[in-house]
Amino acid sequence: WLQAGRMGCFSRTTGAAMRSAIWAVVAITFLSLNVESFSDTPLAESNSTQAWGTASGSRSNSSGAESESHARETVQNISAKVIQPVSAALMCVLLLATVLERLEMTWIPESLVIIVVGGLCGIALDSWELLDHERLLEINAPLVNLAFLPIIIFESGFSLRQKDFAAQFVHILIFAVVGTFLAMGVVGALIYATGGQHGITDARTAFTYASLIAATDPVATLSTYSSLGVDPLLSVIVFGESTINDAVAIVVFEVMNSEDVWGAASARHAPPVSEIWSAIVCGILQKLSGSIVIGLLLGMAYTLVLRWGDMRHAMSFELLFIMISCYLTFSTAECAGMSGIIAVLFCGIFMGIYSQPHLSSHGSMLASFFLKQLATMADMGIFLLVGVDMVLVNFSCVTFSLWVMLFCLIARAAAVGLCGALSNGLKQLSAGKQEVELVLTGKHMLMLWHAGLRGGIALVLCLEIGDWVDVRGRPGTKQELINTTIVVIVVFLLVFGGSTAWSLRMLGIQVGMEVDEGYLYDRSLMSCIHRCLHSVHHRWLAPVLFPADTEALSAARDGEDVEPLHSIVSAAISRHRGHYWFVHEAAGAGSSDEDDHSE
Repeated sequence: WLQAGRMGCFSRTTGAAMRSAIWAVVAITFLSLNVESFSDTPLAESNSTQAWGTASGSRSNSSGAESESHARETVQNISAKVIQPVSAALMCVLLLATVLERLEMTWIPESLVIIVVGGLCGIALDSWELLDHERLLEINAPLVNLAFLPIIIFESGFSLRQKDFAAQFVHILIFAVVGTFLAMGVVGALIYATGGQHGITDARTAFTYASLIAATDPVATLSTYSSLGVDPLLSVIVFGESTINDAVAIVVFEVMNSEDVWGAASARHAPPVSEIWSAIVCGILQKLSGSIVIGLLLGMAYTLVLRWGDMRHAMSFELLFIMISCYLTFSTAECAGMSGIIAVLFCGIFMGIYSQPHLSSHGSMLASFFLKQLATMADMGIFLLVGVDMVLVNFSCVTFSLWVMLFCLIARAAAVGLCGALSNGLKQLSAGKQEVELVLTGKHMLMLWHAGLRGGIALVLCLEIGDWVDVRGRPGTKQELINTTIVVIVVFLLVFGGSTAWSLRMLGIQVGMEVDEGYLYDRSLMSCIHRCLHSVHHRWLAPVLFPADTEALSAARDGEDVEPLHSIVSAAISRHRGHYWFVHEAAGAGSSDEDDHSE
C-alpha cells in the first residue's frame, strides 16, 4: 500500500472527502427522520408492521404470516438499532479523518475521533431508548474476538518486516515477556496496597486486572511512526512488543480468571503460590507452543493449497482465500483450547513469507492493500465500540481510574528501564562491528515509555472477567473495572497518542528515514538461532512450499512494469468467471505464445 502510494498509483487527495460528506449528510438526515417513529412507537407495533400483518392475514397459513411478520420486525430492529447508527458514525469518521489529514492536525489521533463519534452515537441512541445496555455488554466480546481481532492480527503478521523483526526478536521478547510480567507485578501490587483508597481489596482481583491492563496497544503511535518514517529500531521494538505481549497477557489473564485454578468464587483461601506459578508457567508454555504450532501448520497448509491449486490466474479468488484464512485459523485454535490471536499472528507471519512467491507483483500489492483496509475498518470498529461503551461509564470509577493510570505509568517506566538495560547489555556482550550502533538511547526509552497506550485487547479481556469479582469484592466491581478500562484507553489515547509527533520533535529523534527491510538485519550479529532458521528455510520449507518455477517467477516479477492501481484492480475484477472471463479465455486459447506473453 505504501509502495503504491509512493509510486503515484493513487492519490490521497481525491473526491473521497466530498463523497464522504454527501453520504454522511444523507445518512444522518435519514436517521433523524426515522428516529421519532423508532422512539415513540415500539417497532413491533409500527404501522408498517401492522400493514404487513394485515396483508399476511389473508393467507391461509397463519403461522407463515406470523413468521414473516416476525422476520420483518427483526429487519426493522436491526436496521434502526445497528445499521443506521453504525453506518452514519463510520461515514462521519471517514469525513473527519479526511479533514484532519488535509489540515495536518497530527495532535488529534484518528482513533480518538472514532471514540468521540462512537460516544456521541451511544448518547443519542441511549437518549432515544434504542440502546440495550445488557445486550451491548453481551455482544462486545464476541464481536471483537470473532470479527475484528483476527483480521487485525493477521494483517500485522502478514505485512511484518520479517528481517528486522528477526534481527531484534530476542530484544522484543525481553520487552514483551519480562517487561509485561514486571508491569503486571507492579500494577497488581500497587492496586492491592492502595485498596483502602479505591475499594479493590482482593488480591486476585487486583492481579487479574493488572494482567489485562499491562498489555500495550499503541495503534495511534505506530500510525504516527509509519507516516513520519521514524527510526526503524524504535518502530520495530514498539510494534513487536505490542504484538507479543498480547499473548503473554492473555495467558496470564486466563490463569488468573480460571476457576479450575482458584476454585469456587466463594472460596476465600487462595491456592499455594507454587501452584499458581506452576499453572501460569505451564499455561504459558502450553498456550504459546500449541498456538504457534497450530498457526504454523495451518499457514503451511494454506500455502500448499495455493501451490497445488495454482490460483495465480484467479487473482481475486486468491486474495479472498488469503483474507478468509485468518478466521478459520482463529476458530480452529479456539476450538482446540489454544489462543486464536497467537495462532493467527504466526500464521500471518508464515504466509507473509511463503505465500508471496505464489502471488504476482500485482497480487502481492493488492493483498497488502486490501488486508490493510480490512484491518483499518476492524480497528475503527473496535474504537467505535469503545466510544459506544462510554455510555455505560459512570463517575463512580473516576477515583480508581486515576489510580490505575498512575500505576500504569510507574510500571511502564520500571519495565522500560529494566528491559532497556538488559537489551543494551546483551548487545554489548554479543556486539558485532555494527550492532553497537543499535543500542537503545535514553531518547528511545522515553519514547518506549510514551508508547504505553492501551487498546482493544484490554477491553476484550476485561469483558471476559468472571462474576467471581463481584462475589469476592463488593457488588458492581466488574462494571467498575470495565468503566476504568474504557477511561484509561481514552485518556491515554488523547494524551500520549496525540502528542507522539510533538514528543519526537522535542527529543530530536530522527524521522523521514527510508531504509531497506534488512537495515537492522544487516547490522545485527547472526546468532545460532538465526542460522538454524536460515537452514530450515532453505533445506526444508522453501523446496516444499515455494513454486517449482520460483526463480522464473521472481525474474518475471522483477521485469514487470508498474501499472496504475486502477488497472490492477480492474484486471482483478474482470477475472471473475463472468461473460468477460469466458470470452477472454476463448480468445486466449487461440492466440499465439507471443500474444499470451503480451497479454
